[in-house]
Parts: sequence; C-alpha cells; structure tokens
Amino acid sequence: MNFSHLVSLANYPASHRFLCLRFNCKSFNIIYRTKAGVSVVEYLRSSGNYILSGIFLGGCSSEDSSSTF
Repeated sequence: MNFSHLVSLANYPASHRFLCLRFNCKSFNIIYRTKAGVSVVEYLRSSGNYILSGIFLGGCSSEDSSSTF
C-alpha cells in the first residue's frame, strides 16, 4: 500500500511530530481488524516511549471491504 498519495498523506503529519502508523489487514473480518487496531493503541499507551495527548484513528475501505475505524 505504498501508493504515492498515501505516503504523502502520512508524511505531512509525521513531519510535524505526529506518529503515523499505517498498516493493512489482509483479513476482511471486522473483529480481527478491530483487535489489531486496539492492540496498537494499547501498546502505544503502555509504552514509555510515547506520550499520547490524543488519538486520531482513521480507516479506509477498498473495494467494498469493511473499514476498521
């Protein structure tokens, strides 16, 4: 999923000290996708390396598949 427009979209906030994490779940199972997203947020919250003052989650749906967030 390294299309130039997606990379560019993630690079802008990343260059302004926002953590941008992009990942692709190959499964169409919405429960699996939700668990993957929750796991990422829980890791960031429990890690001492990141101080979260707010979280913005976004999802994308392609070819009528389900969006996670």
